[in-house]
Amino acid sequence: MTSDEGLLDWARIPGKAVFSLTDLVPFARLARYSICYRQLSALNVLELTLLLDWCSLSKKEIPWVDPGFPFAGSTTPQRDSPPCANNTPVSSSFDLFLLELERRLDFLESYGDLTFDSSISRAYATLQAVRAKCSQVSDEVIGAGKQRAKIMIETVESRYQDVMVAKETLNEKVHSGIALLDSILEEFETKAYKIKEQGFASTAGSLMDEGRRVVDGGIGRAKEVIDEGVERARKAAESLEEHIEAAITRARETGLIRYEDLPMPWRINPHIVKGYRFTETKVDCVRSMFNISNESVNIWSHAIGLLIVLAIAFHFYPSSANFSLSTNTDVFIAAVFFFAACKCLVCSTLWHTMNSITDRCLMERFACVDYTGISLLIAASIMTTEYTAFYCEPVSRWIYMTATATLGVGGVILPWHPTFNRADMAWARVAFYVTLGATGFAPVAQLNLTRGVDATLEFYAPISKSILVYLLGAFVYASKVPERWCPGAFDYFGGSHNLWHIAVLGGILFHYVAMQEFFAGAFRRAENGCALF
Repeated sequence: MTSDEGLLDWARIPGKAVFSLTDLVPFARLARYSICYRQLSALNVLELTLLLDWCSLSKKEIPWVDPGFPFAGSTTPQRDSPPCANNTPVSSSFDLFLLELERRLDFLESYGDLTFDSSISRAYATLQAVRAKCSQVSDEVIGAGKQRAKIMIETVESRYQDVMVAKETLNEKVHSGIALLDSILEEFETKAYKIKEQGFASTAGSLMDEGRRVVDGGIGRAKEVIDEGVERARKAAESLEEHIEAAITRARETGLIRYEDLPMPWRINPHIVKGYRFTETKVDCVRSMFNISNESVNIWSHAIGLLIVLAIAFHFYPSSANFSLSTNTDVFIAAVFFFAACKCLVCSTLWHTMNSITDRCLMERFACVDYTGISLLIAASIMTTEYTAFYCEPVSRWIYMTATATLGVGGVILPWHPTFNRADMAWARVAFYVTLGATGFAPVAQLNLTRGVDATLEFYAPISKSILVYLLGAFVYASKVPERWCPGAFDYFGGSHNLWHIAVLGGILFHYVAMQEFFAGAFRRAENGCALF
């Protein structure tokens, strides 16, 4: 059941013999929206007459669809000749119209302030005047309906005298006034709907405009941020160039400069206070290695270490007992280790010789070269261990060695990433190399299963010295000890990087000794029936 059908049921409450005009408002609303009135047949003739009169005044048509309706067979009421119009009491007709006038004016006022031009402002004022004056007449006054009708006529005649001039009777004047006011109401309602539609369009346009303003503002702010970033980068580049020029001038005057004189990218260890070179050409860098500076120990420790490794590779190793028992593959594996050790020492020497170059790009490339040398040394050292551990097990041997070689190649590529070489990434670099070295213990589980824990510990025992020296040197390098405790005291000798270089050279030498023992053990296992691969 709809809400309007409920109203019809309410109208038929037993014992409710009298219907006031207010009671008929729900039915008037039904007529206003042209709803089917099949159920209205239960109402009495007087109630239907009032309803029909209201419909004629509101210019609405009622579909007569119920054959049992009291007026069945009638034609559709016409707007110009409303049925029962002449028989309906004037007071009842006008009271119904006042109720409708009140509702429709409230509807118009709900749109807010409506702006009218001078041609129709008088009409709107007439509607408001009729409502205001008629509302002052109380329902309790005898003949209140007729009094309201007369007030309406007087109000309309004072403003639209030409409309009433041809009307003689009160009934005619009331109906003419109602028709005039109703037409005025329809005109204003049409205008209100147009204003509503325009308001939606205006609101949508405003939202679009606001959206455009927001987007334009966002783009503008983003452009400002980008421009600001570009400007900062430009100023930073200009500032860096100025610092480089100032450092070059300072180095020309004093030969060596202090940490605070260095441009930012060249600052690595703030605890090394003085003794820095800053040279303009590669030739000057090479020449500076023969002068005393805070890089002298770093340069010559690995330059001399390179000569030691070359002597071992080309003299001591070929003269050893293991060499005469080695196959070509054995010699190749040993050669890979010697090559990686020499490359590491060469790259380190180059880096510490060229790290004073004023060309930032070139300086950073030499740093990457140094890191690639370390990666290859670690990978090659592990491969010698894996090769001898599975000397009689070729499948396992080549699986482990292939995995290690792959990691070694990754270690060669990774240092070329800009972040890897930053001064604040020292611990990250150490962690990477320690992790790479730890992969050398991947075969431990398999060795424990196949040979037992004692045999595994016995096999790895020779390399313990090399590992211990590497780890100790890495810890000292990352923690910047001992210069951290006494800045300036270890600028030329005894600094953490000096100790790291000595540890690397010691690790290489200890690993060579361990490698000889690994091969000796492998040869002994091969004598018991293991094929040589």
